[in-house]
Amino acid sequence: MKRATLVAATLAMVGLTAMAGCGAARKSADRYATTYFTEAKTLNYFLLLDSTAQRVAANTQDGLVENDRFGRYVPSLAESWTHNDDYTVWTFTLRQGAAWVDSAGQRTAWEVTADDFVEGLRYVADPANGIKNVSTIRKVIAGLNGYYYDLLDIDEGKDIGMTREAAEENFRTVGVAAPDPRTVVYTLTKPTPYFLSYLVTELFFPLERAFLDQVGAQDFGTSRERLIYSGAYYLADWQRDKQIVMEKNPLYWDAASVPVKTVSMQKVTDPAVSVEMFIRGELSATGLQADQVKALAGTPQAEFVYPAEISSVTYWFIQNFSSDNPEFRAFVNNPDFRKALYYGIDRVKLLSLYDPYNPAGLLRNTVVPEETVVDENGRDYTDYPGLAELKAAGDYFDTDKARSYFAKAVAALTDGAGAIKGVSPATVDMKPVAEFAVDGKLPLQMLYVHSNDANDTKMALLLQAMLEEVFQGQVKLVLGQYVDDKFNDVVEPRRFDLVYDSFRFGFGDPSAQLSRLVTDGGINDGRYSDPEFDALIQEAEGENLLSERYALFSRAERLFIDRVYVIPFQVGGGAYTMSKAVPFTYPRGGFGTTRFKYKGMIVEREPVTKARYEKLKAEFLSEMESATKR
Repeated sequence: MKRATLVAATLAMVGLTAMAGCGAARKSADRYATTYFTEAKTLNYFLLLDSTAQRVAANTQDGLVENDRFGRYVPSLAESWTHNDDYTVWTFTLRQGAAWVDSAGQRTAWEVTADDFVEGLRYVADPANGIKNVSTIRKVIAGLNGYYYDLLDIDEGKDIGMTREAAEENFRTVGVAAPDPRTVVYTLTKPTPYFLSYLVTELFFPLERAFLDQVGAQDFGTSRERLIYSGAYYLADWQRDKQIVMEKNPLYWDAASVPVKTVSMQKVTDPAVSVEMFIRGELSATGLQADQVKALAGTPQAEFVYPAEISSVTYWFIQNFSSDNPEFRAFVNNPDFRKALYYGIDRVKLLSLYDPYNPAGLLRNTVVPEETVVDENGRDYTDYPGLAELKAAGDYFDTDKARSYFAKAVAALTDGAGAIKGVSPATVDMKPVAEFAVDGKLPLQMLYVHSNDANDTKMALLLQAMLEEVFQGQVKLVLGQYVDDKFNDVVEPRRFDLVYDSFRFGFGDPSAQLSRLVTDGGINDGRYSDPEFDALIQEAEGENLLSERYALFSRAERLFIDRVYVIPFQVGGGAYTMSKAVPFTYPRGGFGTTRFKYKGMIVEREPVTKARYEKLKAEFLSEMESATKR
């Protein structure tokens, strides 16, 4: 509260009310200053491990298409495209003269050609390069899956009857070709009317092979000099753990649509510090935590606080079905216990840490986000039976249900005297995250892992107290903390019982999430297995008519949620912001990297007021409705 009080006092001192404009002409700025929380491990734009790298990649590299401010697919490095009748062959015509520039914004020896898109896919398709999201497209592009696994088998020492060099030559059988310098053709394994949604992901960025050979595959993206740039900005400065600066690309093909000349990103790990920097005029935008919003309530300065836009990212709680904690492993594999957790977490109370006024507005009950995927009739996927009911239900916190399901689990898993069947006393070693002793008796001990972020810590403490109360002391939440990287430090080495995580939505189809959640799926971080769910997903993947496809996927998703393999929790984005960037002037997209673009963004010298935001939003929604009906 000391920081929150300081924020309010500082606001009053600098007199932001005067900055509202009072009808004065609004002046534009050519610089956008923002912050980032997590340092990028690499800026290799095919290997985006965090939102910091995603923002840099989105603004320094262009793909064939992008989203406009209404979310529509519009030309980028491709000026036009066609497809055959069954959507299995897509042909793109590149614009002429698009330049690659270096880290000084100077023209290189190369222009962007069709071969660069072939080489980009070749790089992604090589398992030696470790591109984690390649599973998204392996079965989409003809021949890609077989090519990838041939190389992987060879790298793992298996004899497949050919050398790696010979296997690499087989890339010519993969469904991407450059018949001439301005034409790229993709051949797909099946009809894919939503193929454009793949193209706004990093997997389809171009790559200049001569430059890659020059810097070496291992060093590609490890410094600003070891990249070249095709996007609206180039990377002018990168000081690790300090700042990232992007300058406008003077040779950009669409330079007229880039009003902001400099994007400055400073590493700040404390949200309260970001607010103070905004107040001092050092930042163009900042998010606000609950205590900061409350500190401004009732003051004139509150007029600069307005709701941030939500995203297609879904946050959920992941349970570790193969935990090294024998107590939790026994309980999590019991469906009644999972139901108890499902009903026992008061999500609205947790979300009040982010939005004290409308926390229920941040709830998401489904895995696939709403208002992101629609069928051939314009029907939203989350309006299909099963999901529509979940979406409409709001908060499902129910103490009575939680205790009832927990009692069933206890009856099945204990001897009636509190001893957990098949569990002996042990030391649970999940170092360096946590180490603790279990005695094989109730109360059940379970490890919840969180970051060192102040709000994450608050949420962990609130969750700990919540479960203690709901389960009447029979569940004890042990708290563990990681410092660096959640995936590499916690998820991959299995150092958790319960963890809070999120996944971006990859492309315009429910399979973007659901097909990665099957047994051994790419984001099945809980390591559960459900043959019935897997079969439903396989059946849905084989259906091409969108309405029938979505009916199958929605059945699978409802089964998945009812069996509580993950616990959907929160929308991405949301809460509150103060900003000098004019809302709705920049690209809008539910997936891919386009949604991180600053292209088109107008930044003013004064903050946007809440009243103006509401007016701009109403105008934008009206414009979008007209634009998307054309």
